[in-house]
Amino acid sequence: MSIGSEITVEQLEADPYPTYEQLRAEAPVCFVESVGLWLVTRWDDVQHVDKNPALFTGETEPSTLNRTFGKNLLGSEGAYHARIRSIIYPWFRVGAIGEYPDKVISPIASELVDGFAGRGECDLVADFAEPLSARVLKQALGLDFVEESTLRRWFAELAEGAANFEGDPERQKIADAASAEVNETVAPVVDRLSREPNDTLLSSMVHTEVDGEKLTLEEIRANLKVMIVGGLQATTDLISLSLWAILSHPEQLELVRTEPSLVNQAIEEAARWHSPVGTSTRQTTGATEIAGVALEQGSLVAAVLASANRDERNWTDPERYDVRRNEGSHLAFATGPHLCLGARLARYETRAAWRVLLERLPGLRLDDDHAVEISGWEFRSPNQVRVKWS
Repeated sequence: MSIGSEITVEQLEADPYPTYEQLRAEAPVCFVESVGLWLVTRWDDVQHVDKNPALFTGETEPSTLNRTFGKNLLGSEGAYHARIRSIIYPWFRVGAIGEYPDKVISPIASELVDGFAGRGECDLVADFAEPLSARVLKQALGLDFVEESTLRRWFAELAEGAANFEGDPERQKIADAASAEVNETVAPVVDRLSREPNDTLLSSMVHTEVDGEKLTLEEIRANLKVMIVGGLQATTDLISLSLWAILSHPEQLELVRTEPSLVNQAIEEAARWHSPVGTSTRQTTGATEIAGVALEQGSLVAAVLASANRDERNWTDPERYDVRRNEGSHLAFATGPHLCLGARLARYETRAAWRVLLERLPGLRLDDDHAVEISGWEFRSPNQVRVKWS
């Protein structure tokens, strides 16, 4: 049997990294039957896929993203993609969100820490990373009236559809119901913002005009779902994974405490070491070849970002978490035309989270009585990160 026929979804969900290591060594371009995708696992090949939309389009058919969200920024290519991106991008510019860390993120983080600082222990996922991401996202989007629990449920149910490569009808039914609920909730907000603009991302999506064109209501809804999934999942997981990474390496935590300037490097290294988003899904526009493997037109390809970030051909001792690593940029936020728009905001949130926690909770450390279990291959995250402090 081929490697690709033996790999199971359960195996990938539990821990994909041993599988990726085997694929990089033996079958760097491999069709994995259980997910219906060609997995591309080496650094150079992943870059090749992500940076060549003419050969590898994000506008796949079928598309888990378009099927669940409606046609959107991630599930489109060419002129349509460029138009959507150009209208959404201005809100994410440094000048537009440069004050967010001090004026929005840090106060929310401090308020959350106020709620558990006296306990001496907490779960950094449920008590901190998830509510921080949800509250920042609510404020950024202009959905303050939506309950945090509802926003997190939307994320979880929409993500079911986004990662439903197997085409499971039950998973899709859950995602479609959440998608319809978001559409119904957002419509009156968009109507109000069209008359009363404010400084939120949703308002910017309503009013920004490029070359005489604005987003339609359908485009606003579809891309808002992208923001919900990316803003909650990627940010929550980046905060949780990066904190777990540094806390599970006490000697490197001491380095960061001694040299606070290492915080940014420590976070970027965590994103490389355990990438929150696993793949970029593309489809071949014609017959082509990667690493000597022939692909027919219409082949569905997953450029495995998480595997590229541990490719021995690009990184020294890639299995090691090293806050002093200085080997260039990782691919946790993808690359090419689909480089993540929200990466800057996610980094701002994670840096603010680290700063507040390390300042407010002396002796912060993992609680050895509670093991950290990490799962997922498309969206990878810890179930909990239980910690104590002095």
